[in-house]
Amino acid sequence: MTDVAGATRTAATAAVVLRRTDFRESSRIITCLTRDQGRVTALAKGAHRPDSPFLGRIDFLNELRATFGPDRGGLRLFVRAELVCERRALRARRRYLAASHLAQLCEFAMPDGRPEPAVYDLLTGGLTLLERCPDDALSHVLLGLELRHLDLLGALPDLDRCSSCSAPLTAGAFRNEGDPGLVCRQHALLPRLAVGDQVLALLRQLRATPGRLWPQLVPAVAPRLAAPLPAIWLAAATEQRSRLRALFFERD
Repeated sequence: MTDVAGATRTAATAAVVLRRTDFRESSRIITCLTRDQGRVTALAKGAHRPDSPFLGRIDFLNELRATFGPDRGGLRLFVRAELVCERRALRARRRYLAASHLAQLCEFAMPDGRPEPAVYDLLTGGLTLLERCPDDALSHVLLGLELRHLDLLGALPDLDRCSSCSAPLTAGAFRNEGDPGLVCRQHALLPRLAVGDQVLALLRQLRATPGRLWPQLVPAVAPRLAAPLPAIWLAAATEQRSRLRALFFERD
């Protein structure tokens, strides 16, 4: 008889493949983000064999219904993988960079064994948007996803009010070095680092618009001009700077 905890550990869960590492001659170690179990690393035995049930299913960013065995000394067994979605369109270079960056952000927010359903839903919904949106919408869609991610982390600054005095940022917004918040002119340290009105308008528009409508937006300013601000916020929240993100925006 299987106890309740064991049944939970072996139940099928929604999963997205993050990485694969060869293990011995025929197996692979797979890391997934899952909706119900957080980040899971598991051994897929015989995954290299031509008759393996994992063949063609455990590719990067594929969405699965995955079943994992219980932990055995720090490593679980990948029991079954049912392919739900194979995201072929994400193999194009800029889409791949954007999707890989999003996956890294979500992995940061979902440690081993701690489920974060909202983060998982952001990942799968974001991958769908990056896969289907027009090429010219990729940049502002990615910015929108970053804002949603920051909001889930509780790290999205107030875009409407000064972080020092809560005054409305109607007369312009500024930022101070080393402080991710936005401030009014009165609390901006010299030399004042102004945030462009159109940059702030685009970020506010993305924050207020449902994600499914982002591809239809016509930005008032080139997204690459707005990209440095979320980069500062992400670096403050994650203590990391994404090379994938830099590669994406350098070709924007």
